[in-house]
Amino acid sequence: MKPYFPALDSLRFFASINIVLLHFASSGLLSYAKIDKPIFSADVFFLLSGFIYSVLFSKPGRLPKLITFMKERFWRLYPLHLFCTLLIFVITLYRTRLLDNTAYAIKSLALHISLLWAFVPEQGHHLNQPSWTLSVFFLCYALTPVFSKFLNWQGKKILWLLLLVLIFCTFYFRDLPNVFRGINFFSGMVLGRLFFIGGVPLPKKALINDLFLLLTIILLCVCINIPCQPLLYLALLLFLANNKGITVKILSMSWLRAIGKASFYTYLLHCVVIECLHLYLDKVAHWQYNPFNKPIATVIIMVLLYGSCTVYSQLKLKKKK
Repeated sequence: MKPYFPALDSLRFFASINIVLLHFASSGLLSYAKIDKPIFSADVFFLLSGFIYSVLFSKPGRLPKLITFMKERFWRLYPLHLFCTLLIFVITLYRTRLLDNTAYAIKSLALHISLLWAFVPEQGHHLNQPSWTLSVFFLCYALTPVFSKFLNWQGKKILWLLLLVLIFCTFYFRDLPNVFRGINFFSGMVLGRLFFIGGVPLPKKALINDLFLLLTIILLCVCINIPCQPLLYLALLLFLANNKGITVKILSMSWLRAIGKASFYTYLLHCVVIECLHLYLDKVAHWQYNPFNKPIATVIIMVLLYGSCTVYSQLKLKKKK
């Protein structure tokens, strides 16, 4: 039976909307919103994915073949990335003088389409900036089957040692380029394997699990400027995966899970929305009036953005079935 943690689907939603609102605010669209740093960063996506895949592939006979696994992930994520990149490229050409240097414009587009821009961001104009996460994800996916097989051979002591080394690397490399944040994916995988074999002590009572969840969330809010978020994310994953308590039941609601499952699509798409709104402000309103700088406008945009991505996700799921 496939292991499933319904509350983790909803965690994707809270992680993504936090980042999306930060990008909207930093782009100048939401000057009323004072969002300097998100509670959740892209690291939580890496940790969460690594955790789930590790638990899934710990089951006997569940280890995937590399080509099949990569094809499934590619066709699920890449088409939307390609659409977003091409659309932002067209908008960028219209709004800026990027075509004054045709070779640079073509190189920028090629780097994004090939998913290489994340490794050499100084070599081209940024188009769909969240695409760097896809580049890192696909690199991690390529190593997932062999790393899962390696983890399945290890005992608790080796797994704990490996987790501590990866956590140390997470802090040591935090000032390096974004591609190194893929380390969090493998930290999530090690934690997932430990969780699967019962190597992590977790609360047996629902109330205690709820209290630990509440404490973790409070620490995430309080320690927002302290580089300890990956550790708190790991704790949050464990307590949600424990499937105990009122918090888990609330986060397991079907409609919230559906939005959460589509949240990475929203993460890829939201920069397109930002560019389209900038296009309106630039060419129509001439930055004399910003109708989007209101709470009600933010709510409408978020509902439309997450709603459309949820519908897109459900359609892809039905097509796959």
